Amino acid sequence: MSGEHLISDAETRLFAVGFLAASPWLGDAEWKDIVIGPNAGFHAGFDGVFRSDAELAEGQKWSWRVSFTDPAGEKKVLSHEAVLKGLARIVYGDHPGSDGFRYMRVQQWFTEPTEARRGVKLSAPDHSSICQLALYGKIVFPTGEAEGLFGKKLDLFEEQRPGTNFDEPQALVHAAGADRIVSWHGHAD
Repeated sequence: MSGEHLISDAETRLFAVGFLAASPWLGDAEWKDIVIGPNAGFHAGFDGVFRSDAELAEGQKWSWRVSFTDPAGEKKVLSHEAVLKGLARIVYGDHPGSDGFRYMRVQQWFTEPTEARRGVKLSAPDHSSICQLALYGKIVFPTGEAEGLFGKKLDLFEEQRPGTNFDEPQALVHAAGADRIVSWHGHAD
């Protein structure tokens, strides 16, 4: 991969933001600006915070890290490097069946030239997949993509749920608490 195709910190940070936004069950998110590169740890104070006025040496640069708690109560950390590993699992991994179909958009995004790639946005389910693969090596939480691809979840009792309004005629719906059946025309039988 050439240097002009590199994935920027801003792009990977966007993936983490999308993942956290689509995952309300993750808690206590804490963002930090960090320095990465050779001997980057020397820029951090005893509290682990990097001074904003740090003079970076050759090979060092500013990056980001976010820590949060997953539903199991475990503290997890995402960073630029971790998100790149999740992205690599999608781009270079072997994904049989529906997983291969699921990752086609991310794979195409990755192969776009840098300027074109930065103009194309991945979806929240894509962000979630990349970050989950980075953290767990697999998808462990729903990403919301099935609804986007196949429509909402089948609900055979949808017409009986409160607040449901149907504009289309309904076939034989029993009115709750009534002794009559309403036909699809809306006339009482």
